[in-house]
Amino acid sequence: MDVRFWGTRGSLAKPGPSTLRYGGNTSCVEVRAADGTLFVFDCGTGAHDLGRALTSSPESRCDGHLMITHTHWDHIQGFPFFAPLFVPGNTWDIYAPGMLGQQLENTLAGQMEYHYFPVTLEQLGATIRFHDITEGSFAVAGVRVVAKYLNHAGVAK
Repeated sequence: MDVRFWGTRGSLAKPGPSTLRYGGNTSCVEVRAADGTLFVFDCGTGAHDLGRALTSSPESRCDGHLMITHTHWDHIQGFPFFAPLFVPGNTWDIYAPGMLGQQLENTLAGQMEYHYFPVTLEQLGATIRFHDITEGSFAVAGVRVVAKYLNHAGVAK
């Protein structure tokens, strides 16, 4: 498995000289399984640079699995800027806690309402499949994923 951190900060992106060592972007981690399957954990501001790197690859497709631990702003604010979601032909499965009855798709669509962003969720070119998860384990592309409730404000896994 290969792991690359594109963002590690909580709450507020703060790029600049004082954050060079650990990075100034909010949470986004790229994980490649042994077979090359792409997993992205959280979609904070680091997702912008990850998305640019993925779309500049010579491969014509960029499919993956996005695991959102919870939908606090610093974990989803990069979602509207994640370039692979704009490309027709790409397929992304997105997983997150069910958020006490509010579905993941509605949460992400809410932050992309036209009042806040010029492209709505429905206008993204990639095929996106949403998965609300609960505590427990499940398999994704042969990889076992374990979701556990955390001691964090709101529902987090």
